[in-house]
Amino acid sequence: MKTAYVLLTAALVASVLFALAYRPQYTPPPFEPRAVRGIPQPAESIGHVALDAHNFSFMIASALYQQQDGSLQIYLTNLPENEVYLMCEVIDLDGRILYRSGLLRPGEYLAGFYPQTRPANEAIAVRVHIYALEPESFFSAGTITIGGTLLPS
Repeated sequence: MKTAYVLLTAALVASVLFALAYRPQYTPPPFEPRAVRGIPQPAESIGHVALDAHNFSFMIASALYQQQDGSLQIYLTNLPENEVYLMCEVIDLDGRILYRSGLLRPGEYLAGFYPQTRPANEAIAVRVHIYALEPESFFSAGTITIGGTLLPS
C-alpha cells in the first residue's frame, strides 16, 4: 500500500511539473503572399471605406462581391500609420470560414482572396472578422466584426 502511495504521489508531482513546464509551440499565421504595398484605388462601386477600431484603423470594401471564380474582392487595407498586422476571415452564419487572408503589414492591402470552402453563388449573410496582431509577440491587439452580405457574381 505504501509503495502504491509513493508511486501515485510521484506520478502526481511529475504531472504537475510537466503541466507547469509545457508550452505548446505557437505558429503565427503566415504573411499574405498576394499583399501589395500602397493604398488601392478600387472602382467607386466597391465602396472602399475607412473604419477606426480605436487602436488600429483599416479600409475595406463595403460591398462584398463574389467573383465568377469564387474569389472575393475585399480591398482590405492596413493603413501605413498602424503598428499592427491585420488578418481577415469571412465566416457564414453557420460558422464556416469561407475566406481567410494571411497577415498584412502596415501599408499593405489585399485586393481579393480565394475561398477556403467555395460558397454557393447566392447572397449569403456573413460576418467579417478583422484581427489585429502585435508584430513581435503576435498577441491580439483587437478584433472587429462587421456583419454583411456576400453578394453573388
